[in-house]
Amino acid sequence: MNVFCGIALAAGALTWAIVAFVVGGGDWRIVGRASLLTGSIGYVVAMLGAIANEAPNNHLLSTLIRGWTPRSILSGAAWTCLLLAALLFIEFLPDHSFRLIRKWWFVKFQRLELPLLFLVTILAVLHQFGLSRLIVLAGTRFSPLWLGPSLSMIFYTSSVLGALAVLLFASWRSWVAFGKTLPLPVLPVIARALTAAAFVYLLVRLMDLLERGLFSSLFTMTREGLLLLLEIVVLLIGMMWIKGNEHKPRELFVGSALIIAGVMANRLNTAITALEAGTGQNYLPRWGEFLIAYSLVAVGVGAFALAVKHLSVLSEVDAGTQASFSFG
Repeated sequence: MNVFCGIALAAGALTWAIVAFVVGGGDWRIVGRASLLTGSIGYVVAMLGAIANEAPNNHLLSTLIRGWTPRSILSGAAWTCLLLAALLFIEFLPDHSFRLIRKWWFVKFQRLELPLLFLVTILAVLHQFGLSRLIVLAGTRFSPLWLGPSLSMIFYTSSVLGALAVLLFASWRSWVAFGKTLPLPVLPVIARALTAAAFVYLLVRLMDLLERGLFSSLFTMTREGLLLLLEIVVLLIGMMWIKGNEHKPRELFVGSALIIAGVMANRLNTAITALEAGTGQNYLPRWGEFLIAYSLVAVGVGAFALAVKHLSVLSEVDAGTQASFSFG
C-alpha cells in the first residue's frame, strides 16, 4: 500500500504542481505549494515502505548499505529526495527568512524551481512506470483484469485523479482543524478537473476491458470480478457525488474520500488480488505489516498537518469569501 499508493500520489501531485506553477497567480501558487508538499510526502512514504518491505528479512542497516548501487531503486530515490528537498527549500524557507530572499545566490537558485520540478516529476512518473513494467514482466502470474497494454496509462491517469482527490480531502480537513484551506475560488475548478479526470480514467479502464474481452468479468460472482466492480463503482459514485456540488466543500470532501478509496482499491487489487488470482495462493498480512503500513500513513498525515500549521501551505478563510460557499 505504501509503495503503490505513495508513488501514485507523488506522480499525480507533482504533475498538478507543475500545472499550478505554470498557470501562476496567487491562488494557484497556493495550489502548487500544497501539491508539491503532498507529492513530496507521498514519495518519502513510498520509499520508506520499500525499505520496510526489505527490512523484515534483512537488518535495516544492511539493506541500506547493500542498496546503494548505480542501478538500484535506492540510488534513484536518493536523487529524487534531494531534488524534492531543494524544491521545498526554495518554496518554503523564505517564509521564515526575509534576509535569505535578498541574497543574490538565492534569487538565481529560485529560477531553477520549475526545471527542477519538471525533472523530479519525470523521475516519480518513471518510478511508477517501473512498477507497471514489473507487473507486465510477471505475465501469467497476474490476473489479466489488472494487466494489459493500457496499464501504464491507467496507472498515470489514476495517480492524477487520486492527487486531486487528496488535495480536496486535505483542504477540508485543514479547514476544520486549522481554519486554513485551498483558495475557495479555485475549489470549483479543481472539482471540475477531478470529475473530468475520473471520467477519463473510467473510460480508459472500461475500454481496456472491452478491447480484451474481459468486460463480462465485472458481472461474474468471482472474488476478482466483484472486487473489480467495487473499485469501479466507488469511483463512479465519487465522481457523481462531486458533480453539481463544486461550491460545497463538505460535499467535495465526501466525494474525494470515495475517489481516494477507489484509487487505493485499484492499487491494492493490483498488488494483492491480481497476484493471488494468478498464482492461486492466498495472502493475509501479518500484524506487523499492518502496523508498519498504517504507521507510515500516519507519519505522512502528521507531516502534512505540521506543515499546514507552521508554513504558508494553505490560506486563511476570510468571512467575505466564505459567505459565498456552503461549509455546513
